[in-house]
Amino acid sequence: MAEVARKVMVKDANRKLAHRRLTVLELAERLNNFTKACRRGGIGRISFFDWKRRFQTHGLDGLKDLPPIAKSHPMTPP
Repeated sequence: MAEVARKVMVKDANRKLAHRRLTVLELAERLNNFTKACRRGGIGRISFFDWKRRFQTHGLDGLKDLPPIAKSHPMTPP
């Protein structure tokens, strides 16, 4: 996370979103204040810590959007 944020020219929307989330994490590290970074990034504190945990465990791929959760299991009887 100590890398300098770069302007990313990405066509894939999911990767672009991951890089945007990474810039908020890097901003928090640079400012040494996650509250200010959340305000500037327009995100909630819970989202910030969720992204941070996912980045620490899965890297940049962890910051991509997760697939939607199914409302019901396909093998559930009617």
